[in-house]
Amino acid sequence: MPSSLSQITFAVLLAALAGTAYAAGNKPAASSGGKAIKCWTNKEGVRECGNVVPPEYSQDEHEQVSSGGAKVKKTDKARTEAELEAERQAAVQKKAAEDEAHKQAARDKVLLDTYSSEGDLLLSRDGQLANIDSQIKLTESHIDKLHKQQDVLIQQAADDERRGKAVPPKLANSIDDLGKQIEENKQFIVNKGADKDRLREKFDADIKRFHELRARQ
Repeated sequence: MPSSLSQITFAVLLAALAGTAYAAGNKPAASSGGKAIKCWTNKEGVRECGNVVPPEYSQDEHEQVSSGGAKVKKTDKARTEAELEAERQAAVQKKAAEDEAHKQAARDKVLLDTYSSEGDLLLSRDGQLANIDSQIKLTESHIDKLHKQQDVLIQQAADDERRGKAVPPKLANSIDDLGKQIEENKQFIVNKGADKDRLREKFDADIKRFHELRARQ
């Protein structure tokens, strides 16, 4: 049943419009001059039409039709905030996937352009590992020198104390500074060890990917 006098079934509304057109000389009413006919589906699933869509159905799907019953405009059901957020998240995920695909394609190209065999990859890996080992050895040598310098200063401080003299602040600061340098260099070696682990993992992945790409060719 229609919810008001302005809301009547589509068939009745068109019949009324047709009668008005016949009374006016059998000329169809101009769609631009008449009121728009809006049609919607009520809670009972019945199609209703009128000049205005009731507020309770304004967010649902509805149509605007001509006096002849032709659909002029369709308004889709308004999406909920949850649906909009889901669409936004889906768009973000799609963009991220596309970006990653492009990056992977670029990495694959570099891999195939740079290396012609697994042997080339292993040679490059071993060369980079050797370079890191060289840095570690140089740092270890530097630590030994720092220790020797620090030992000399510590001995000087001990001699002063045995003679009953206060350790000069400058000497104490130098001993502390050398200790800090030693710790910093030790941390450098630890970091380089982690670099070696990451490098091995990277080349393991590159070798695996290299074989996958070659298998597709």
